[in-house]
Amino acid sequence: MKNEKVQKVSAHSMSKMELRDLLLKALLPPPTQGRGGNQFPDVAVTSHTGETYRFYSDLIRDKVVLVQFMSIDSQKRFPSLEHFSQIAQRLGDKLGKEVSLYSITTDPERDTVERLAAYAEERRLPSGWHLLRSSEDDAKAISGRFARHLSRHHHHEGINMRMVHYGNGSVGLWGAFAADADPDMAVTRLSWLQNGSPAGSEVKRAGPVSLSQQKDKNSNRDV
Repeated sequence: MKNEKVQKVSAHSMSKMELRDLLLKALLPPPTQGRGGNQFPDVAVTSHTGETYRFYSDLIRDKVVLVQFMSIDSQKRFPSLEHFSQIAQRLGDKLGKEVSLYSITTDPERDTVERLAAYAEERRLPSGWHLLRSSEDDAKAISGRFARHLSRHHHHEGINMRMVHYGNGSVGLWGAFAADADPDMAVTRLSWLQNGSPAGSEVKRAGPVSLSQQKDKNSNRDV
C-alpha cells in the first residue's frame, strides 16, 4: 500500500511537459544504421545565404546534422523554427563546427530565397543554420528518405513537419524526435553521434597476453 501511495504522488507531481518528455525518451528509438544508411538524394538545394549545395555531398556526408521540414507561413500554426532556435542556442559554439542545422521549406513557391533571407536576418539566425529551398519534388524525395527511419506511428501522407531528423553522415546513423521535444534532450541525442577522441593514444592488445611479455612461460596468463 505504501509503494502504491508513493507512485500516485509521483505521478501527480510530474508536470504534463515532464511526462511527455519522459514518454518521448522511452518510445522514440535510438539512432540506427539500418534501413538505407546514407542513401540520400543528391539534389540541388539553395540556402538563404544564396549559395547552392548538393544535399548529400555538401550538407550530409561527413557531418552531424539536424534536419526539419517547415514553411514560413506554417509557423503561425506550429512554430517549429522557434523550437529549432532553442536547440541552436544550446549548441552554442558547436553550431556550424560540430553540428549543422537545416530547415527545408515545403513551400518553395512562396518561400523564395529572398523571403528566407529576410526571415533569417529578422530572427538573427546563427551561422551553421541554413534555411534551404529546393523544388517541391526534391523536398518530397528528401522527406521520403528520412521517413524510412520513422515508426509506423509517425508515418502519414505528405511531408511530416512535426519531426526532426538527426544523424551522423560519416557513419550513416539516423534517428528522429518530435519538433517540439525538450531541446536539452535533443542536444543529448546529438552528443551520442558526435565524433569523439579516443580515451588514450596507446593501443592495447586484445586477447591472451603475448608469450614474450609473460613472466611465466608455462602459463597463458600474465602472472
